[in-house]
Amino acid sequence: MKRILAILSVLLVLLALLTACNTDPSLDPADDAITTASPETAAQAEELVIIKDNVANYRIIRAEEAEASTIDAAARLCKLINQETGVLLDLSTDWVKRGTELNRESLEILVGHTAYEESAQALEGLAYGDYIVTHIGNKLVINAWGAEGLRAGVSALAQKLYTHAEAGNFSLPADIHIVGTEIKLANELPVYTGGNVRTVYHCGDNNQMLIIDNTNPTEYTAYCGTLESAGYTKYTENDIAGNRFATYINDKYVINAGYYVYESASRIIIVPRTTLPKLESENQYTKAIAPSVAMLGLEFPQSDGDITTNGLCLVFQLADGSYIIVDGGLYSERDAKALFDYLHTHAPDKNNITIAAWIITHGHGDHNGTWFKFTEIYANRVKLELMIANFPSDEACTEVVSGATGASGTKSMNYVKKYKGAEFIKTHVGHTFFIRDAKIEMLYTAESYAPAILDHYNTSSLIFTVELAGQKFNILGDATHYACDITHKMYGDYLKADFVQTAHHGMGTGPDTYYGVTDVYTKSAAPVVLWPCGDAVYEGMHKRPQSAHLQNLSTTKEIFVAGSRVVRLQLPYAYGTSEYETIRK
Repeated sequence: MKRILAILSVLLVLLALLTACNTDPSLDPADDAITTASPETAAQAEELVIIKDNVANYRIIRAEEAEASTIDAAARLCKLINQETGVLLDLSTDWVKRGTELNRESLEILVGHTAYEESAQALEGLAYGDYIVTHIGNKLVINAWGAEGLRAGVSALAQKLYTHAEAGNFSLPADIHIVGTEIKLANELPVYTGGNVRTVYHCGDNNQMLIIDNTNPTEYTAYCGTLESAGYTKYTENDIAGNRFATYINDKYVINAGYYVYESASRIIIVPRTTLPKLESENQYTKAIAPSVAMLGLEFPQSDGDITTNGLCLVFQLADGSYIIVDGGLYSERDAKALFDYLHTHAPDKNNITIAAWIITHGHGDHNGTWFKFTEIYANRVKLELMIANFPSDEACTEVVSGATGASGTKSMNYVKKYKGAEFIKTHVGHTFFIRDAKIEMLYTAESYAPAILDHYNTSSLIFTVELAGQKFNILGDATHYACDITHKMYGDYLKADFVQTAHHGMGTGPDTYYGVTDVYTKSAAPVVLWPCGDAVYEGMHKRPQSAHLQNLSTTKEIFVAGSRVVRLQLPYAYGTSEYETIRK
């Protein structure tokens, strides 16, 4: 019993000593918490210590499958930090091994859309033209809906870098929160409910495109309703093979909305109020002649001794005697004169030559060169009503391996001004033009390929149809297999036509890259082929896979090669009735 009492006495003494320690006012509870708690997280800190004493605490993360613009933005940020501090941060991606999870506790700078939920969280409530730099949990997030905004976000952080960094050190306030607007036009777009925003893409000529993935026709229809609720009026709508297109207008802007079935995506393009395709009800004309189509030959000796072998010049003459021209050929007086002579010869009124529309498929010199030379010489001798084109932006052409840039668009539009009363339309997929007795439907522009890198300029070539005299023409310009692949996936059997123009003079973009092109040829099933090249080029190209496929189709009955001749066919045309030399099956 005494032993038990002794033990109890000792315990009471210890308890008294502990109580005294806890009530001692000289001890600071906060100090005690710091020494016993786990290290503070970035979320609790007053500063984000990116680099301290030449040691990097953060690394930079981008998406594993990031677009080129995001890869460039992340690399630029890494370089800027290195320049200011002398420390190189680790630059990595959000890839993790299968079965493992992202590390939420690691200190990271997230650039663009990543798999981390903080990247998406930062964009909540952000308008489409805005960018943000903010701190969420253990992540410093730089994000925006599009490439232009992301570049601006990196620049905004760079400004902080210049004021908060020094050799071997870089810290930021933990409450950093920067929101800015880089693309004011995109901020005019109402919010799209549903799907996932892939990007906001600059289409050139002050056109901005919102791309929504994983959406559906119901969500697209709802967005059209949102536009109307926001004060927009439906100008036109069009359904092509299940793909839906509509144009909405108000006093300031035009919105071209489209739903693409094959990719379950909506592409919404906004542009300041501009010229629009005329409505079918506005299309008035008086029939005077039978319509026709002509392919002008471009294979002629040049002043330097070379022989022109490529180019495209198609001329549709409409029922009132006016013309639709597609491309034209090289920048040469010979090609310009050949075109004018043709227009003059067949015009019902030689003193009133009218070009109802001039369509430029893309900016390569063997296609748009004649447009410039013809305008310089003959603009005062003809009337031009409308030019139609879609040139990509200069930024989109940075990776181009085959000539031309967006500057072609600026120069072309300036040349339109040389024709009194002429107008310019930057055309978009789904546009329908009613021009006299012709109907033109735009099936593909470079915007359908975006935001993929435009590594070959021919991928920006327009693809469209012309319907005249009850017959349908598929015009492919210099379209690559990329462009044709999208086109056949979008439209399928709708591509069936009476005429098809060979893509890129029958060359393709490489000996093994012909998928897409052959699909379009097969779906076209056109009995008549218009082949815009010289005879020598034809001999060298017609055995290439894509060309051989076209010639071997059972539906191909007759082929016209431009050569150095002018092939003119009255419409409607029955194959086998031409007086011109052709290649027949």
